[in-house]
Amino acid sequence: MCDDCECCCACFAPYQRFACGFCIGLAIIAAVAVIVVLVLGYGHVAQPRFEVDDASLTRFTVATSPATTISYNLTLTLAVRNPNWAMGATFRSLEADYRFEDQCFDRVDVVASPTYVLPARKTAVFRLASGADAVNVMLGSAGVRAFRRQSAKGVFDVEVKLSGQVKYQLHSTWCRLEAKCPLNLQLGSPDSGGAVVFQKTTCEVLRSSQKGC
Repeated sequence: MCDDCECCCACFAPYQRFACGFCIGLAIIAAVAVIVVLVLGYGHVAQPRFEVDDASLTRFTVATSPATTISYNLTLTLAVRNPNWAMGATFRSLEADYRFEDQCFDRVDVVASPTYVLPARKTAVFRLASGADAVNVMLGSAGVRAFRRQSAKGVFDVEVKLSGQVKYQLHSTWCRLEAKCPLNLQLGSPDSGGAVVFQKTTCEVLRSSQKGC
């Protein structure tokens, strides 16, 4: 049985010269194939993808005295996909800021574990449920007017801004991660469980300026 190039050549005597060239060519092709797989699988980084699959807003009110505050109840289902076909992604942190008229009124943790690993080509689904009473927010008069217009329609524009840090397998850099998810939320009734029609939203992932990210 042939275990190396020399034995391979002997197997094909009297075509030894041709056989040796053939065996060496196979070895070169195999080495190049391994290099290509490593470069394609681990050299190029694809950022995670985010989608809000479902969301329910059952309370959203603004008070202006003695200070401008927001009270709300919001649940949403966030899907996080690692599109890399070979590299796992380790999250050091992932947070969601809830914003109205470009003003943050709450922040929730998406990833509770300090090192959450999302395998290659896998999707993780997180259900976030939060609420607050009278959270101070710097809306200003324009923001209050926007709230009143949207309140009259029963539909609110709330943005979920994601931020965190992620590191990819065989890479040493912790990459900053940012994404924006603009949601158009119809106010639902708490008695009905907030059951309203929601349009699945694909989040915009902001391109990282860090090298290797």
